Amino acid sequence: MLQPGDRIPDAQVWTAPREPPVTLVEALVGADLTLLCFYPFDWSRTCTNEVFLLRDRRSDLERVGIRPVAISRDSPWSHEAWAMTLGVDDVPLLSDWSGEATRGFGVARELYGMAGVPDRCAFLIAGDTVRASWYLGSELPDIDAVIAAASSLSP
Repeated sequence: MLQPGDRIPDAQVWTAPREPPVTLVEALVGADLTLLCFYPFDWSRTCTNEVFLLRDRRSDLERVGIRPVAISRDSPWSHEAWAMTLGVDDVPLLSDWSGEATRGFGVARELYGMAGVPDRCAFLIAGDTVRASWYLGSELPDIDAVIAAASSLSP
């Protein structure tokens, strides 16, 4: 798992159906800091709770310059349907369909016989560099800890 000071991988991700992939750095442009949350699957209970948490605490994160973004190996079509069903279209969902980001961040595991499933982890990213990281397992991100970590970073 990447640690503070590590550069993020030059992975390709999808931001929307019918759009070509972009690099992860390109997908994260537009915020001083990004909270990148890896999660295993769309449509699962804990992952649904995680995206609701990111939606509900988005204004708290943005107040300190953090944009929340979630990423899984699900397709951009699954992301689009899931976001519309849940009403969370204000939380960007990146598709790591090829698994490049999951492997590059060192968070791939086998789950129920499926290889390359991302562990639930969160990374605070500035530009192309990890500034903080959390292995979450079955827990949801502690948004207050993320805000505290961001506040402690030197400009």
